[in-house]
Amino acid sequence: MSDFPDRAALQPERTALAWQRTAVTALVALVPLVLVALRTDRPLQAVAGAVAMGISVVLVGSVRRRFVQLLDDTRGYSPFQPMVEVAVVTVLAGVGGVVLGVTAWLG
Repeated sequence: MSDFPDRAALQPERTALAWQRTAVTALVALVPLVLVALRTDRPLQAVAGAVAMGISVVLVGSVRRRFVQLLDDTRGYSPFQPMVEVAVVTVLAGVGGVVLGVTAWLG
């Protein structure tokens, strides 16, 4: 039995967990991109990947705030900001992979 009788199966919590998993997965995807850039002697791409990882760490941490917000039933919160942050982390990982792949193919 849930402590929150108005929430059907705690959907907001499951959604927040899904956002956090997506952001962490995208962050982890950046690690091999940085390693490949370092091993193939592409320091500029390695630095760009490291910066993207730093930004991703901050954004993943901010998604955690969504869980704190979900504990407050007295007011509603918009899911827009966490969704944008997860999208940014995912795009950073995707762009990093494409850039590294194209430069490896051309080089």
